[in-house]
Amino acid sequence: MKEFLNASIELGSFDLSVRSILLFFSVIAIAQTGIWMVRFVLRKFLRNTNFEEGTRFMVMRLVRTVVYFFVIVVALDTAGIDLTVFWASSAALLVGVGIGLQNFFNDVVSGFVLLFEGGVRVGDELEIDGMMVRVERIDLRSTRVITRFGNLIVMPNGLISGQSVRNYTQGENATLIQVDVGVAYGSDVEKVKKILLESANADEDVIRKTDTAVLFNDFADSALQFSVYFWIEKPFQRKLIASNIRFRIDEAFRIQGVRIPFPQRDVHVYQASSPA
Repeated sequence: MKEFLNASIELGSFDLSVRSILLFFSVIAIAQTGIWMVRFVLRKFLRNTNFEEGTRFMVMRLVRTVVYFFVIVVALDTAGIDLTVFWASSAALLVGVGIGLQNFFNDVVSGFVLLFEGGVRVGDELEIDGMMVRVERIDLRSTRVITRFGNLIVMPNGLISGQSVRNYTQGENATLIQVDVGVAYGSDVEKVKKILLESANADEDVIRKTDTAVLFNDFADSALQFSVYFWIEKPFQRKLIASNIRFRIDEAFRIQGVRIPFPQRDVHVYQASSPA
């Protein structure tokens, strides 16, 4: 058994013994058990605090990453591998890999920024490039989001941290949205205003009903342009809420005799006099 443990295995420039290899995997196994225990304790501790779900996820992710890094370093050192020699012998290779993986490292650095900064957290509802998504998971290289259609999208972290992102979850608890509508010239504008206010406030998802407002925007070519503004707490459902309000507006307009015009032009035809 002793001879078997001392037997060496050559892997390139490294000369490893069976004992070193077994020690390496033993350290990994022990460390994995320790990580599970630490995660269990942390998860139980964080649940008893006032930390939000995104903050708990961030702490767990950072702890696991740091522990894994040190475990690998300790395991390699226990196995007798000289890390200094390893990095020196592969310096040229690492430079080439680093140049080829610039976007990868950018996404990794962006992942740390997202985890530390807290501007985007798990559970947040975001608008990215005009698309509404909910953050499901933040990894070091990518972020997994769910669209309103239930599709899973894996986005590079650099895409999120490198541009302006509208976060509907953080900040104000409510979001102000609008519905635009045009009515025919000659319509009773006070009646239109009343219909728009009642249609918006009739929706159960509209909050701060006293703050619902109607603006007379413009005298357009074919219509009088109005907008009704209202507050909601479910930005992920904003299109559905706006659609329900449009249904109510259309029904009320039909009952009250308010017309929504279509684009039209007046064409005047003049008959030229025939030459004598």
